[in-house]
Amino acid sequence: MKERQLTSRGLKMLQAAILFAFVLACVVGFKAVNVKAGTMYTVSVQSGYLALRTAPAYDDSNEIGKLYSGDQVEATGGYSGKYLWVYSSKLGKSGYVNGDYLIGAGSSVSGASYTVRVASGYLALRTAPSYNSSNEIGELYSGDTVQIAGSTSGKYVWVYSPKLNKQGYVNGDYLVGYNGGSSGNNYSSYASYTVSVASGYLALRTAPSYNSSNEIGALYSGETVYVVGGTSGSYVWVYSPKLGREGYVNGDYLVGYRGGSSSKYSKSYTVSVASGYLALRTAPSYSTSNEIGALYSGETVYAAGGYSGEYLWVYSPKLGREGYVNANYLY
Repeated sequence: MKERQLTSRGLKMLQAAILFAFVLACVVGFKAVNVKAGTMYTVSVQSGYLALRTAPAYDDSNEIGKLYSGDQVEATGGYSGKYLWVYSSKLGKSGYVNGDYLIGAGSSVSGASYTVRVASGYLALRTAPSYNSSNEIGELYSGDTVQIAGSTSGKYVWVYSPKLNKQGYVNGDYLVGYNGGSSGNNYSSYASYTVSVASGYLALRTAPSYNSSNEIGALYSGETVYVVGGTSGSYVWVYSPKLGREGYVNGDYLVGYRGGSSSKYSKSYTVSVASGYLALRTAPSYSTSNEIGALYSGETVYAAGGYSGEYLWVYSPKLGREGYVNANYLY
């Protein structure tokens, strides 16, 4: 009888050992899945940090790490409400994060879309609403699009860039049609021209060349565009109020516009300044931000458009581009 009791006890111990081994295998297997490569996401918070948590709930007591904009995490589990189980290689930990602050596959931003316009260089995507090289996290060029993803701070607005797959601040003055910043865009200060085509339409293009693949809009006779950039051969960079975007058009189809070479211009002027230079500008106003070239005494420019106050739209053979100059320094 005693021998049978020992046998029964041994059987129970064996069963317990098997159950423990099974549970341990499940746990180990589960952890292996959790660190298995999955979808990558980028953290994007307007300020502060995104907490890595032990539970899918907002509670100071469950925070186990801090993630900042630009940090990456790997989805290694599913959602629990709006929280997603992820692994952070930076922290070397797994936990829950609020999925609303992740950019990546399956994520989207529903804000209004705007096109970047810069006369030269790039528009910086920044971590803070201020002009500082240390807060730059990306470069956006004319034609790139962004979506409003947050609030404004002065003339800066929080956006999402599909190209960079990041969020950050940009200066709203360089977004076509955006008026949420300190000044917005005022195209009425630029020279305007009327489209004139014998038939069909004048294409708005992403590049200064004739190619169906670079067409982004159609302009018809009688419609107005504003010259807001430089020339490239017979093409000029314009803004179309109708389309709400910028691009290149063939200047030969703009009434009164003469671009390209000096042979197209009838009246010439000579620059005369006592010292320094005469600025060629994108707008008829005195501002260092609208300067696109420097003209010195003795250099020649050609009248290429009309007056706006004391400023005249001219073409500079030396610079190979058009813009406004203060006519008081021409003779």
